[in-house]
Amino acid sequence: MGTSEPSPAVTLTPSQPGGRQPGGANDQPSRSLAVSQARLNEIVAPIIRGASVDRDLIARALDALREHNWASGFEFEGTSAPGWPPLPRSDIAIRATRGIELKNEADAARARAVAYTYDHVLPPDAAALTRRLKADAPALVYVITHAALGAAKIGVSDAPGSRIAEHRRAGWQLIAAFHVAAYAACAIEDDVLRWWRHNLRLPPYLKREQMPQGGWTETVAAGAVDLAATVAHVCELALSPDTRPAAR
Repeated sequence: MGTSEPSPAVTLTPSQPGGRQPGGANDQPSRSLAVSQARLNEIVAPIIRGASVDRDLIARALDALREHNWASGFEFEGTSAPGWPPLPRSDIAIRATRGIELKNEADAARARAVAYTYDHVLPPDAAALTRRLKADAPALVYVITHAALGAAKIGVSDAPGSRIAEHRRAGWQLIAAFHVAAYAACAIEDDVLRWWRHNLRLPPYLKREQMPQGGWTETVAAGAVDLAATVAHVCELALSPDTRPAAR
């Protein structure tokens, strides 16, 4: 006596929006959404660790997280960011993540372009210092931060610290300063800037109008770098015997 096999049950889950079944032609949007979610997770990870305090990045990441949750069928508080055309939720989520990636890629390209100029042109403060002082004259290399702007800066100054005083009047806080020869101050500043621009791919964080006293090209997002490691690196370079100014 024959028996009929029961039909397999169809289960819809939040990870299969609209009831798409894995393995079929309609599963491509689901796979694309999963790839986008994985990329977004990589972007969000440093924010969770506290390694990034970029307010624009955090806002963009939250928008993308909302869209991904909605596209996957989960409830999530908040509203869509304004300006999205009428598209399927999955498309909006994918575009939101891609928008963050494109901004990061543009920032990295800008950082490379700025770093390339260091091969041919000294940063403004270093250029001014070399015009004013002999190569072995006393000078300072310093690290400063601005809490309200969320920025850090490497820079050089004459030995009395007149450049540091300018920044402090504008709300900057001195983190560290080291007494070295003028040529060494410029070389250390260049070393740190190459690290930030080449290795970390971080462009200047502030704009010209945010630093009327000058020096915006040597800034970086404070939350994007390890300030303690930066100061330790500058200290190590500054304490090298060949960085000392000439005896007067």
